[in-house]
Amino acid sequence: MKIPQKKAYIPALKYHWLTRFYDPLIEWGMQEKKMKMKLVNQASLQPGEQVMDLACGTGTLALLLQQSQPGIQVIGVDADPEILAIANSKMKENRANSILFEEGFSDQLPFSTNLFHHVFTSLFIHHLTLEKKKETFEEVRRVLKSGGQFHLLDFEKPQNGMMRAAFLPVQILDGFKTTSPHVKGIIPDLLKETEFAAIEETGQFSTILGTLRTYRAFKP
Repeated sequence: MKIPQKKAYIPALKYHWLTRFYDPLIEWGMQEKKMKMKLVNQASLQPGEQVMDLACGTGTLALLLQQSQPGIQVIGVDADPEILAIANSKMKENRANSILFEEGFSDQLPFSTNLFHHVFTSLFIHHLTLEKKKETFEEVRRVLKSGGQFHLLDFEKPQNGMMRAAFLPVQILDGFKTTSPHVKGIIPDLLKETEFAAIEETGQFSTILGTLRTYRAFKP
């Protein structure tokens, strides 16, 4: 019997040996908590809601979500078991044992349809090919309840030449094929193409690695 091959995934900083440096690098260079709190605050989370942190990495956003509204259920999803181990350790250190983590891929989420009130994702979409970006958005729409919200933070269209130049190291590390659409501002177009509604850019950040923007969209 042929054993199915496990799907490949890209670690947070592309190489496994860099994973342990992810938290300090992101916090030092990109105002991580400030940007992620923008996502948290735009959601107006309510007790009893089911919330997903897609491509949760080490769990920073998942922890911020739970701390902002202890009455919600947060589930973090990531394809990288190594980074999920770090996330679980972080939750134990912060006594956030109610946060759950699942290993899974963004284009094949291991959840039923119409389950979540909110799906969050940060600094992930630029890692995906255009095809996988679209498939991921379609999966997010599937698992959201009607009226559910999709919250995104990622690299997008630079607001000036300096920010465009700052983005080049990210493109060299992560690949021009996956990142080039973001230079033109791909996220609003993808949200529209995958039938999200009330699409809104909610914030903009200038960082040492380029321009990041936050978005919110609804499942009709």
